[in-house]
Amino acid sequence: MNTRRIGFSLLSAAITAALLSAPLARAQNAPSSDTAPEKSQAPSHEVTTLPTIVVTANRRNETLQKVPMAVSALTYHDIERQHLQDFSDYAASVPGLDAISLGPGMTELSIRGIASGSAQPSASVGVYVDETPFGSSSVFALGSQLSPDLDPADVERIEVLRGPQGTLYGAGALGGVIRFITIPPDTENYSGRLQLGGTSVDGGGNGFDVHGMVNLPLVKDKLAVRANVYDETVPGFVDDAGRGKTDVNESKIKGGRVSLLWTPTDRTSVRVTALAQNLTGAGSAIVALDPDTLQPVYGDLQQRFAMLGGDAFDGHYRLYNVTLNTDFGWAKLMSSSSYSTLDAVTNVDATSLLYLGPQANGQPYGTLEQATIPQTKATQEFRLSSPKSQTVEWLGGVFWTRETGNNAQDVYPSDYYSGTPQPSPFGIPIGGDLQPSTYEAYAAYGSITWHITDRFDVEAGLRYSHDKQHYTETGYGLLFGGIPPTVLLDKRSSDSSTTFSLTPAFHINDNNMLYARVASGFLPGGPNIVPVGVPNVPATFSPTKLTDYEVGLKSTSADDRLMVDLSAYYIDWTKIPLNTFENNFSFLTSGGQAKSKGVEATIAWVPAPGLKLSANASYNDASLTKDAPYPSNGKRGDPLPYAPQFTLGLNGDYDFALGGGWHGYVGASYRYVGERSTDFAFSYPIAGVLPPLPSSPTIPGYNTINLRAGLNRDQWSIDAYVKNVTNQRGIVQASTFQNYVPVAGALNPITGRMEDNAMIITPRLFGISVSRTF
Repeated sequence: MNTRRIGFSLLSAAITAALLSAPLARAQNAPSSDTAPEKSQAPSHEVTTLPTIVVTANRRNETLQKVPMAVSALTYHDIERQHLQDFSDYAASVPGLDAISLGPGMTELSIRGIASGSAQPSASVGVYVDETPFGSSSVFALGSQLSPDLDPADVERIEVLRGPQGTLYGAGALGGVIRFITIPPDTENYSGRLQLGGTSVDGGGNGFDVHGMVNLPLVKDKLAVRANVYDETVPGFVDDAGRGKTDVNESKIKGGRVSLLWTPTDRTSVRVTALAQNLTGAGSAIVALDPDTLQPVYGDLQQRFAMLGGDAFDGHYRLYNVTLNTDFGWAKLMSSSSYSTLDAVTNVDATSLLYLGPQANGQPYGTLEQATIPQTKATQEFRLSSPKSQTVEWLGGVFWTRETGNNAQDVYPSDYYSGTPQPSPFGIPIGGDLQPSTYEAYAAYGSITWHITDRFDVEAGLRYSHDKQHYTETGYGLLFGGIPPTVLLDKRSSDSSTTFSLTPAFHINDNNMLYARVASGFLPGGPNIVPVGVPNVPATFSPTKLTDYEVGLKSTSADDRLMVDLSAYYIDWTKIPLNTFENNFSFLTSGGQAKSKGVEATIAWVPAPGLKLSANASYNDASLTKDAPYPSNGKRGDPLPYAPQFTLGLNGDYDFALGGGWHGYVGASYRYVGERSTDFAFSYPIAGVLPPLPSSPTIPGYNTINLRAGLNRDQWSIDAYVKNVTNQRGIVQASTFQNYVPVAGALNPITGRMEDNAMIITPRLFGISVSRTF
């Protein structure tokens, strides 16, 4: 029995019933919060100024333009109006943010080019849900790829902190932090929302979505609950004619969140939240391209893979949190207690790497790899902060986390066309391994801001972190020399890191601020993953460290119609974590150095009533300053993987009145992503057979145009949109197998054709949604 599906269905039914029975007059007449999506807002055509956005990037409530560092904020209105759904969409509105999609549920994030490739060991961007860090901090459970791409249906805003945030956010915040700030329950007003939508991809499949939300005050001004559920099918668009399959990359997302808020006094609140999301992807948006020309090998939107033994990705996210806030007068206390789990299963076709030839019946073997990746994470944080009115403001806290993970991999033979497992032709299993690991860390941090004058202040922060890790590997089968399950290694490590920040800010006047910032970040090291006895491999790899030097200007016009945010930075990155090889075994090393320098700009302008224009742009030069260790082909001066030198995003929306209580809007967005270098490659030169690999190839830039329009009256809204209007085939990630096996890896042994498996953006997509608030 599928208890998860039953649970979601019951919750969805309860929300729908509550929406239909909610007292409509009370919901219409009651005041509501500025952030609640169900608010009956003033017609947008009457708005002539930019909104004031409050963020908590520095662990305090501050207006966005008063925060002395580079922060972007996507509000609920931005998310709804532009139909933003995932990290790739958010990147179009945030300068310096890049999302490398490796398939459903697997997205690698980078900010300001700080990443070592699509297979980097650790996540370089921290992801938070409210006060909770989500995802693995270690290298052993695919933390860099299993980013929690949560549905933003009931999110108040998404904050993107650009640049290292090691002082306040700790391990993993090397390039920056992304924070999902959810909408809290409202203890005063009943409200709700129901939304239905549909999508269709040009040349692909169709999708649908349903989102429901209800807010119920249980004890007025004291106790309330807010719940939302969603169910979405994301249409596929890639076909595999070799297997007779269409739209193989369709995915399904369902989940929900329940939050209970108790405010026993006007100084104390307790919030209890449970979040769940299931994501299933049948395949990936991979197309087969010619490695030299990047033209389709088998036709547009085609791939050739063996039938998998299950979905390409099946992931279940769970998060439970209790947050206490209380105000003592002389200081505020925050306590956040969290427990999260991620259970993921991935299936990939490895036939091109290990082709077993034909079966006895003449049909080809497939070689499949399944990975089972469970994670758990418990965290506790206490933070105490002074009142904001003091000449010297202070903030201090302690943090603890314990994580467990595993990466159980199994490589097995199958029937190429059906995916049915087959007996090994070698008489013993091909092989696999179990890799259980634990990560435990604690930290203490503090920050002081001295308001030297009314216009000049200085912030200084420091964090000390210590972690302990334990990793074991049990291997078996042909890949490990034909052994039965055997413990190959059992290693422990411990590390300490200190990070800092120093930020002077000069307030020219109430609307203009200059700031400078020096800040550091780190990623934990850990025990190495090569069996004992393999020579030339260190027992551990060191933490990677990074220092950012930044200056910025934030300016708002006196009439609040124009906002400018400019920043320039130079980043020095040492001990870059890399996967490398020795005697056919992969392991981790801290090698190579890099720098990243660039400028970022965000501009928003309301030139006329109802018309809002915005632009964001970034120039980034991220490259190695020292050769990567052999056998990587990364040389000094080579660009870091998938770091576009230039990106540009433009947005425009116009809201207007139609009469009879109806209002409408039209809008458009443009995005440009420059060319990028692909992953560093690895080669084993053999005289006369395999020459050393040249520098990694580049993939071309691309641009997209999105259009949108909508109508609203009272509680009803109707929206229509088109994404990627010009039907571009932008490449997100490419150059995979041939980087590791330069000749055989690019050859599809079934078709006999040379291929580069490239991940691409979604072709032209049409969408419509209808919603009603209560």
